[in-house]
Amino acid sequence: MMQETLFPNFSEKQNKNEHRIGANLSLIFNKNNHKFVTLKNKDVIIKKVDLSDKPSKKLLVIDALELGANQTLLAKSLQISRQTIHNYRGSKHKFGTEG
Repeated sequence: MMQETLFPNFSEKQNKNEHRIGANLSLIFNKNNHKFVTLKNKDVIIKKVDLSDKPSKKLLVIDALELGANQTLLAKSLQISRQTIHNYRGSKHKFGTEG
């Protein structure tokens, strides 16, 4: 008798433009222009951002972290360093959202 697993492995087809960043969050990059990205929590759109706009990109990173994103996965998806993310987080802590 074969034992079945408690949590079966569902083979979800992951889009190559989708990067999972932890805590049910994902970044969906626009197929035609990778400067545009959508932050989603499961199937709910949180925000859409133009990555060429630095303040918007910074707010995207802060929002994703506050929602529980993994810093390493986020850095890899956005092709930025973890130190940059750390700096964004420190800047927000010291100066607030406007900082």
